[in-house]
Amino acid sequence: MKKILLGVCVLAGGMLLAGGDPAMRGPFPLLCTPWTADGALDVPTLVKEAEFVDSCGVAGILWPTAGEVVDLVKEGEYEKGLDALAARAAKPGFKARLSAICPGTTSKRALARVKTVNGLMEKYGIKMAILARPPDDAKTQDDIAAHYRALGAIAKCPVIIQTYNGKSPQPDVELLVKLAKEFPDVYGYVKEESPGGKVNARMAQLVAAKPVIHTVFSGWGAKAWLYQGPRIGTEGIITQRPAYADILAYLFRQQENGDKDGTLVDAYSKLLLMYNIGETFGGSSDTMRGPHLYVLQKRGAFTNTYTRKRPPKDDKSGRKWIVEEFKLSDAEKAEIDRRLAACAPYLKSR
Repeated sequence: MKKILLGVCVLAGGMLLAGGDPAMRGPFPLLCTPWTADGALDVPTLVKEAEFVDSCGVAGILWPTAGEVVDLVKEGEYEKGLDALAARAAKPGFKARLSAICPGTTSKRALARVKTVNGLMEKYGIKMAILARPPDDAKTQDDIAAHYRALGAIAKCPVIIQTYNGKSPQPDVELLVKLAKEFPDVYGYVKEESPGGKVNARMAQLVAAKPVIHTVFSGWGAKAWLYQGPRIGTEGIITQRPAYADILAYLFRQQENGDKDGTLVDAYSKLLLMYNIGETFGGSSDTMRGPHLYVLQKRGAFTNTYTRKRPPKDDKSGRKWIVEEFKLSDAEKAEIDRRLAACAPYLKSR
């Protein structure tokens, strides 16, 4: 079996063990937040989407995106959405690890969200996980260390540290290892998402720190995963791609079995083909919305293609939100359908 892994792991019975919670590895797609025509959080569809993603065979499910928590998911919607997801995760047939994004413009706000997760786990008797990027108000490594130590002292589940948010410094690799040693039941899970050329080198350092570091997740929308997973040794994918959760699950299974079917590159290329529909129609490949809403709708996870946005700064109407419906021409839909059909060997419906 050809499988390249870097780093030192514990060898027991011929198996490589990374340590930590064994459920905390594999694909963890972020759910795309559904909205109603009047701009309300569509909780039933959020749960329906979670069921779809879970049925794809992923390891975990994350909600909401960090940007939404800070800017869009407001006035109890965060708690309401997570409560509904936790209630569903507590029922039979749901296997993925429900995970909550707990960011904050301040460390205090982020820690408050950790307490919300603790409460949900106690209320529903389930295991959860948390993804926590550095708080926006962190200015130094000492600030970041203090925040994660405070978080580690109260968290009652595994916490994935996301290393980059564009606003505060990144936690040094040495700090990430130190935190994993200090809080082995909480830390040791890292979504390494450095900008530019640093990401792969940092991933290799983190993988080499196993088993203190338990799992290194690829970010960047999984657009570098084919190298980062099989070559560097990341053992998970965190990305805003719920419409293609079954392809992500397939990729991870192929990584685990050494690509015994020889289909890894083809499956990955089909994933990138779907990512490209954003750019094809004049948008961005980094968005999880736009034409991907049509894919979610086509696959039965969504009921509409609405997006809630804040009005422009010069808007004088007094509106809190603007709701836009994403529309495609018949030709554009046909192109998406053609690409999705090419993915058929790797979709759960097969």
